[in-house]
Amino acid sequence: MQLVKTVVAVGLTGCLAACSSSSPTKEEVTASIKKIMPVNFEVVQITPMKEISGLSEVVALVDKQPVVFYTDKKGKYVLSGSLVAVESKQNLTLETQKKFKNPEPKTAEASPPPAAGK
Repeated sequence: MQLVKTVVAVGLTGCLAACSSSSPTKEEVTASIKKIMPVNFEVVQITPMKEISGLSEVVALVDKQPVVFYTDKKGKYVLSGSLVAVESKQNLTLETQKKFKNPEPKTAEASPPPAAGK
């Protein structure tokens, strides 16, 4: 079996206040990432990982392109790279990126048929 890309851990400088929830706030993640990523971006989603306790998936838009990374619940560490489920061989990072690159098309609500003319 091929070795999957190694996930890189990047320590953040500074210490963030502990957070009572299972994942950091958008503001905490934004402040942390600004320390290591000198580009304009917007954090659009933070989702606690059900499969890995204490880890949250973060989606940020950089020039309208989704960037997916992972952080601990205090926002002290950032993991960058592909997260792969071994049993299913599913690239969870890629699946999330696809959702943000190709959002589901919105379905138009059905309109009532026009009234028959008299």
